[in-house]
Amino acid sequence: MGWFRDRIRGFARDETATATMEFVIMLPIVMTLFVAVFETGMILSRQVLLERSLDEAVRILRLSRGLNLTAADIAQAICDNTGAIRDCDRVLVVDLRRIDQTTYALPEQDVTCVNRQDIDVTPANLFEQGQDNDLILIRTCAIIDRILPFSGFGLNLARDDTGGLHLVAASVFVNEPD
Repeated sequence: MGWFRDRIRGFARDETATATMEFVIMLPIVMTLFVAVFETGMILSRQVLLERSLDEAVRILRLSRGLNLTAADIAQAICDNTGAIRDCDRVLVVDLRRIDQTTYALPEQDVTCVNRQDIDVTPANLFEQGQDNDLILIRTCAIIDRILPFSGFGLNLARDDTGGLHLVAASVFVNEPD
């Protein structure tokens, strides 16, 4: 019996492999933090690509005076320029509104995004190209999924019922006269 007690005491006093124990305890925390930071960076990269694609679409709108463009045409132009948003043609919504230049009143801040549970529902967004010298606000909303449920926790992004994040980009331009 004394031999067993000495063996336990020796094991408790042994300091070999203590670094391994610290590593085993800290590895899941460090890996979780790494993946969360990586995914937050991916979300922000998608946001930047959406903004860039919107800028390209605004250029198309400004240069295509006289053409009859639809929201689907602009959405397709945005989706063609960004490959980072999966199923872009299904999850992207375009909202184009004329801003009243007497009051400069902006529309409500929320942009209606696609309801992924019922994809056939058309959101209540507008598409008004306006006339010459009109001030136009264009907004887009795309829904992306996260890898981890807690990633992007520091970002102030709206979420839908399915857990998808709403990426919103907006731009303002003036319709130039012919």
